[in-house]
Amino acid sequence: MSIDDVTFVVTDTETTGAIAGRDRLIEIGAVKIRGGKVVDRYTQLVNPGCAIPHRITRLTGISTSMVFDQPSAESILPSFMHFLSEGVFVAHNLAFDRRVINDELLRAGMGPMDNEQLCTLRLARRLLPGLRSRGLSSLVDFFQIQMERRHRALDDAEATGEILLRLLSRVALELGSTSLQDLLHRQHQAYGRTVPRHIRSIRSSLKGRLPRRPGVYFMKDADGRIVYIGKAKSLRSRVSSYFNAIEAQPARVRQMLDVVRDVSWEETSTELEALLAESRLIKELRPRFNRALKRYSTRPFIKLDVSSPFPAISSARYIVDDKAEYYGPVRGQKYAAWVVELINRMFGLRECDERTLSLGRRCFYGEVGRCRMPCEDDDRSAYDAQVERVRDFLQGKDGEIVARLEKEMRACAEQELFEDARLYRDSLERLRRLIDRDEVIAAPVFARNAVLILPGADELRTHLYFIRFGRLARTLELSADPADAEQRSVRFLVGKVFNANEPRPERYMREEIDEVRILANWIFSNRRNTTTLHWSATMRGSEFAAEIVDAVAALSGTETVNESVAAA
Repeated sequence: MSIDDVTFVVTDTETTGAIAGRDRLIEIGAVKIRGGKVVDRYTQLVNPGCAIPHRITRLTGISTSMVFDQPSAESILPSFMHFLSEGVFVAHNLAFDRRVINDELLRAGMGPMDNEQLCTLRLARRLLPGLRSRGLSSLVDFFQIQMERRHRALDDAEATGEILLRLLSRVALELGSTSLQDLLHRQHQAYGRTVPRHIRSIRSSLKGRLPRRPGVYFMKDADGRIVYIGKAKSLRSRVSSYFNAIEAQPARVRQMLDVVRDVSWEETSTELEALLAESRLIKELRPRFNRALKRYSTRPFIKLDVSSPFPAISSARYIVDDKAEYYGPVRGQKYAAWVVELINRMFGLRECDERTLSLGRRCFYGEVGRCRMPCEDDDRSAYDAQVERVRDFLQGKDGEIVARLEKEMRACAEQELFEDARLYRDSLERLRRLIDRDEVIAAPVFARNAVLILPGADELRTHLYFIRFGRLARTLELSADPADAEQRSVRFLVGKVFNANEPRPERYMREEIDEVRILANWIFSNRRNTTTLHWSATMRGSEFAAEIVDAVAALSGTETVNESVAAA
């Protein structure tokens, strides 16, 4: 008989204890499933003829008073057996529920059930061997099934019914079987991993080939189309994880693995390079199963326009070489507008355009005291001092705004202006997050020129990241105690990357801005393990190279003789 034509009666019982044969039935619930749908339900509280232990009441919520006026098992079993009829009796841990019901049938002078029987626990053990637990709660979590109550018979039966439907789908997909007899036989087979043929083939093809290196990997379908792109710190660990215990993977990953037939990869020197390549390739190829990173970020920057004698602050989506300073990116346009508003309110920079400034008379912002009015007072020194304070604030060096906001918040609270105090509190929280993040990327984008030093996983190697104009320019891997050849490589890259005569980029559009954003997030995530050495155009390349080598040696506790580097 085909599974689609079978009626399954999924049943759960609650009892006065955990020992079938001794403890008594207090509730029975069942759902009838046919053609993949629930077509009927049965539920009944039962008077066990004895007090319900307090621990059972705590577990189920069923008390002695709740069942006092309920019918006995002998009274309700005929109606349950009518509901069961010729259906397949299904339960999770079937042996227990079957014993409870059969014992109550025997006490009532009725014969035991003789229906076909299916245990979802036994079936799950054979179909989901990668899960640590196949108990009802574990499967509910695994399949993300919504439950209102646990340890109530109908609710547990509903959940078990949903689990049954998921398992039936897996049987049809992986085993190609739609026969009831095959299903009943399957629950009694010896334990073993049932792995689809194409997964076994991929495992075999990957065996011994995956490197323990960072990189980008590509999942492909039967036609060679890339359906997913990912990055890995270790290609061997990450890619292999997809094909081990596939039944324990999230639903979307299992859906992807159903169509994957091949895997390829490209190694990178570092995880950061893999991260940048992943983002670029996903946007370029737009694979079917990638949901994140498909669109370029539109996060704006804070723009300090220093091309004017009296700089103004604003937000910008793109970066151009217009002599302005660009800070960020920040998390969104509303957040950028809030930062601009806060800076203007606290530091009094002008908010008018160049034409209005040239008229030489105050505007609305000057009238309300929000601007230092350079239109009427052309003394640049006081205004320049405020601009420098804005720079310090954007670089996380000026904590005076925090103190001012705290003072105003306390003043509002003392005057019982609680709504205003709440607004100041929210501003303080957002400001602290901004300062915490900008302490790590404390420079305008085009002025982000540095070498980041990050210890390797084995502590015997060190990774160098050369940052130029806010983007990753080169990487280099050194031993903890750099040899002469490695020191020469450092000097070569310093000279190549940090050329004081190199012009700044004309503009950064969405591709470059995406790299700036990813790099900034990566720096923030690794801030506790990273040593940063900043470069300026006044530095000699040999001295900066020597500083890098010394910093690498200091991380490992060794002293390096770097005359070969310093000799320029």
